[in-house]
Amino acid sequence: MTDSRPAWAQRIRVERAARGWSQAQAVAALRAHADVELPGQDSMLRRWKSWEAGGNMPDDFYRPLIARTFGTVTGAFFADPTRRDGNAEIIAATGMDTLDIISRLQASDVDAATLNALRITVDRLCSEYPYMPSAQLALQGREWLRRIAELQGQRLALAQHREMLAMAGWLALLVGCVEYDMKDRRTAETTRRAALSLGNEAGNSEIVGWAHEMRAWFALTTGDYRGVIAASEAGSELARGRPVAVQLAGQEAKAWARIGDRRQTEVALDRGRALLEVLPHPDNLDNHFTVDPSKFDFWGS
Repeated sequence: MTDSRPAWAQRIRVERAARGWSQAQAVAALRAHADVELPGQDSMLRRWKSWEAGGNMPDDFYRPLIARTFGTVTGAFFADPTRRDGNAEIIAATGMDTLDIISRLQASDVDAATLNALRITVDRLCSEYPYMPSAQLALQGREWLRRIAELQGQRLALAQHREMLAMAGWLALLVGCVEYDMKDRRTAETTRRAALSLGNEAGNSEIVGWAHEMRAWFALTTGDYRGVIAASEAGSELARGRPVAVQLAGQEAKAWARIGDRRQTEVALDRGRALLEVLPHPDNLDNHFTVDPSKFDFWGS
């Protein structure tokens, strides 16, 4: 028989059963992780039964508490993935399609609307990473990098210049990832360093953090676990409190797990978990440089 309950309700029951807890024991565990006193036992048991039955989704107070009780984060239990239509969003937000944007760039007409359209275009390209063939995505990413680079010779306000550098940094990160996927590792490392330089010049700590995350990823795939840890620590220091710091903690946890140091794995996971719980839920989970809370559970494996 097909289970029609919501995925979160099924998981609550599975996680409880995996630990051999009765529902009363699960409520006791919930109390142990709560910072405030919870309602009486009968009330909490009724609430728990309702959650497992999928009758009522836990509210904003109980969702993170349940996640913490089971050693994960809210987004992993109660994920809400979405898929955005980037092309439609560009037109809806700016009234311009890709050809309009290119025409404006060629005419050096860089106003607020053009910048916004460029910003959405970059987001769309970064969101195509799981879907578009690597060669095609690399080609498009390089083309937009070239167009943005050509504008650097134009007279731009300081804020516009920094914005352009940041968008070029995101595109360089994307192209570097795709190049690595295409086994062009030397070029990927060169592109990663270019992204790091652009992030530094733009004063964008998120881009800087992702450039270090790429270095950690490169090291992880080649078995250089100490290199992963070094890159993760360097990136975390520079991007403290930013979403990428969660991803860096995840890479560090993976490296410690491969080394076999369970304690350091848990330390890294705890650091990532604590930050992820206080960050707002991402607007676009398709963007390759967005931290997806639902993937948190896989980091220590």
